[in-house]
Amino acid sequence: MQVLIASDEEQVARQVRELLLRNEMDCPAGHVVPLESAAARTHRLKLELLVVVLSPKPQAGLEALREVSHSVRGQVCVLAVGPATDAKLILKALREGADEYLDESLLEAELGAALARFRNRQVSSPRGEDTGRVVAVLGPSGGSGSSTLAANLSAVLAKGYQECGLIDLRLAVGDLTAMLDLKPTHTISDLCENVSRIDSSMFEQFLVRHPSGIHLLAAPRRYADIGKVHPRGVRQTLALARARFRYVVVDMDNAFGSEQIEALWQSDAILLVLRLDYTSVRNARRTMDNIRGLGISLDRLQLVVNRYPQPKQLHVAQAEEALEKKVSYYLPDDPGRVNRAINKGVPVVLRHPWSKLARSVKSMARSLNGQYAESDRPSGVRDR
Repeated sequence: MQVLIASDEEQVARQVRELLLRNEMDCPAGHVVPLESAAARTHRLKLELLVVVLSPKPQAGLEALREVSHSVRGQVCVLAVGPATDAKLILKALREGADEYLDESLLEAELGAALARFRNRQVSSPRGEDTGRVVAVLGPSGGSGSSTLAANLSAVLAKGYQECGLIDLRLAVGDLTAMLDLKPTHTISDLCENVSRIDSSMFEQFLVRHPSGIHLLAAPRRYADIGKVHPRGVRQTLALARARFRYVVVDMDNAFGSEQIEALWQSDAILLVLRLDYTSVRNARRTMDNIRGLGISLDRLQLVVNRYPQPKQLHVAQAEEALEKKVSYYLPDDPGRVNRAINKGVPVVLRHPWSKLARSVKSMARSLNGQYAESDRPSGVRDR
């Protein structure tokens, strides 16, 4: 069982780690981090237990608890360690999301008992069974069609699950409001400005609902608001969205800003949408190298060839050789229907549900939710 310790007090952190190791918990030295890094590291590691040491900076510890509790939604057991003499601090820690509060002066006995209770809960009621999945859709270059896919995939998932979250992280472009003919009152920049007080009920107010069941969190309306979007806000947004929806689709920018990187870290699947031309394949390779360089496994990434086939395209085998990865999905070239759908503000899968493109997106959705495991490779595609 992996454990993370968040502490600005080195001595207490060392004592906690020694006790955890003695109780056969998995806590390497790299799993001891400052309080300010608690939420980010909790997401990037597959943790089951987080220990937050409140001394000597109780306010920083409470802030870390608040951010973690908003983010992990009960998926990680959180233990707070601090002085038992401050009743107000104990109450605040529990209110901010700690599952238990441990007296630092009786740490050995209290931590041992808390770990026993934790193990019993793990056996009787495993965590994480209702966690929503995040699917990032990323185009390596302009014109790849990633926003069109994000909107249509969301519509299919919304039909299957009654609703689907959709987040527009293409901050400088924000095509999804026009594609869905929506007029949002709030955007992700507004959410990030209020991130310290956002809860699940307030989160609903930032979403705009499409008749298909898509709930969109829109990109900023003004360029001046782009700078208000930050990694912490994105992290909390995705945590709230996971808790609210069975599936969350994120339309991603390829600029690899800090907020984009945060979303990639939180994603369960990454769909890289490219076309079979030299520039797109080259940029796809650079994008994959960047993702790998961030420490994100390419096992999460699946290649999607859009607008297939077109005259004079590269052969599929050439692209797969350059990218060192097989293509998972193919979206047929259907510019007429796509353009009409965009101009009407209605996804292709709803306006033309029996088209080849709509059927391909539906097949992709089935694959992502585990109902369909084979490649959507169309007939006639040659490996060589």
